[in-house]
Amino acid sequence: MSGVRRRDTPEWAWEQALIDAYDDYRWHQVLDPLAVAVRRWEAGELDHVDLARAAERVRKGMSPIDDIFSEKREMLVRMIEFDEEWSAPWIAAHPRPQTPEMER
Repeated sequence: MSGVRRRDTPEWAWEQALIDAYDDYRWHQVLDPLAVAVRRWEAGELDHVDLARAAERVRKGMSPIDDIFSEKREMLVRMIEFDEEWSAPWIAAHPRPQTPEMER
């Protein structure tokens, strides 16, 4: 296989599952604290200033996510794998498929 990945390969599908799971993980990191803040605001535990601060943290947290996910696919996969705290358990649960080149 040349350097081009085909969408119908097990390797491509595995990479896409990795990317999708990491994308979800990163968005939860940014948005879950806002969801908690909204619930606390609705319960009267926070005022609108505190809620605005939580929203500002979301805005600032979006930039690194945008930066990561704007990378080319090959680099993105490597960057995700570099986050070993997240990727090691995910990869253990979802092993990379064996390709003919890997079996030699």
